[in-house]
Amino acid sequence: MKKWEKYYIGITGAIFIITCIISIIFWRNVSHLSEVTVVIIKKILCIIILLIVVAMAVYVIILGIINMKRGMHNIKKCDDELFTKIDQYKKCWGEDNNYYIKQIEIINLLYKKNGKVDELVKNKEIERLYARADFLLVQNSLYDNLTTCFSSLVISVIASFVCQMMQCESVILMFVWMITILICFFGIVLSRYAKKGHDGSYRYYIDEYERKLLMEKISGLENELIITDQDEQILETKQVVINELIEIRQKKKFKKQKEKLETDIKQVGQLNLCMGDYTTYYIQKINIKGVSGCLVYDLEKGKENNYMGELNLINEDYSILYQILNRYDLISYYEREK
Repeated sequence: MKKWEKYYIGITGAIFIITCIISIIFWRNVSHLSEVTVVIIKKILCIIILLIVVAMAVYVIILGIINMKRGMHNIKKCDDELFTKIDQYKKCWGEDNNYYIKQIEIINLLYKKNGKVDELVKNKEIERLYARADFLLVQNSLYDNLTTCFSSLVISVIASFVCQMMQCESVILMFVWMITILICFFGIVLSRYAKKGHDGSYRYYIDEYERKLLMEKISGLENELIITDQDEQILETKQVVINELIEIRQKKKFKKQKEKLETDIKQVGQLNLCMGDYTTYYIQKINIKGVSGCLVYDLEKGKENNYMGELNLINEDYSILYQILNRYDLISYYEREK
């Protein structure tokens, strides 16, 4: 929720509560007031309530417009610098054979082996790949969705005419209505096929082709994202810390404290803690508010500080994790067995 929404709802809610309190006081003391005063107060309260209703209606309308604007934007644009290089070639004045060839060529350029998309795969930027896949899916399904919605609307109108027709006493008029309705029905159904492709465009084939290449890249990346059994306990530690920070954040009352915790939660979520091979590392068990977790230290260097504290953790990400744990007093060490 944005700031203006919070302020808008907050102010409107405060006015509503104050109005309710005044109304209760008024009705309890109405017998002590003159008739003229009662009428004036009633009118004022009615006006205030009307203004509150109008304010909420305006709020809903504004949200509706914003959502429609956002929806139109998401339909038209992918909002990714890399894939914009593909979408910029979709603008033309009439589609022809050269237009489709140009589209396929630029797609093949970006999706070729060791190309720009492979860089995303190499960097494990799966969110950007998912966002593009979703965009292409929306592009391919948009025409069918709009056609279905329009057909459903027209058919519902036709159905209402049928109900009215059944009440008609004239057989001839009923027959004319029936013929008209049948013509309208088949006209709506067949209008979809008046032009080949999607309203004369074959661009959806281009989007399907790109999505096929993209899903192959995504599938390959998904298959590469594997962890070891030791990595699993590291991920569990990370999730335990996130859960604890969220719980702390929910108890805070001040905005700055909440924002700081939100930043720390996001930072923990972005830490790269999994190492895969731990043969040269020491996994130290820690206690996170009664839940078992672990930190990873350098096997040899960690001996000097008994694998405790921030010193000799294997990388900067673990140092950040330790600092956050220490900041909120979440960490303690188990007594080591002798």
